[in-house]
Amino acid sequence: MLRSAVLAVSSIRDAAEFYGRILGLETKMVGDVLCVGDCVLRLVEGEARHPEGSYVYHVALRLRDRRALGAVLKRVLEFEEVVDGFADHLVSESIYVRDFDGIGVELYVDKPKEAWPRMPDGGVAMDTLPLDVKSLLREAGGAPGEVELGHIHMRTIDVEKAEKFYGAIGFKTTYRWRGAVFMACGDYHHHLAFNSWPLPQPRRGRGLLEIHLGMEICAVDPLGVKIVGRL
Repeated sequence: MLRSAVLAVSSIRDAAEFYGRILGLETKMVGDVLCVGDCVLRLVEGEARHPEGSYVYHVALRLRDRRALGAVLKRVLEFEEVVDGFADHLVSESIYVRDFDGIGVELYVDKPKEAWPRMPDGGVAMDTLPLDVKSLLREAGGAPGEVELGHIHMRTIDVEKAEKFYGAIGFKTTYRWRGAVFMACGDYHHHLAFNSWPLPQPRRGRGLLEIHLGMEICAVDPLGVKIVGRL
């Protein structure tokens, strides 16, 4: 469902340093745009304009397996200043980092779908538990390899308004946790999440510009993000 996203950053040079040298992901320049992986994440020098109190919490890049996640873990442990945390979410295992603009980036791998815990109504259950860092390091491969855009998590003062907007275009609420709402298209734990928690905020003007979806749409969501389809 999520095809790609566009982030506004202060410096393409710094972004290339962060995604390439620190995280070890494949990057390339396409004109003035820095592409991560197969352009699932595009970075441009620009300005994001979100309403007061709304900003990107993190963009989440999904890796192919634990070997790939372990490879990222080995790299980021050499740059502890960018590390924001680690978590086991029952459905996935995650590493959280922040780029030089303070934009959160989650790198994660899904657990087998048959192992996802389910609620009585069939929905997916999630939590935030300690990550087994030692086992990831033991399984670490040589390079992270391919990435996909897994999900996007935003902070907003009006979670209900965001949920209503995305519900109207086909996303379903899959889980609620401590005031956060998780939404997905199809049988996935979440493609989008929204909360009103007091979270670290990126530098002013840095954040999410566009989300590209696999559907026919052209709109602007309540957080000021352009939603584009079929590109």
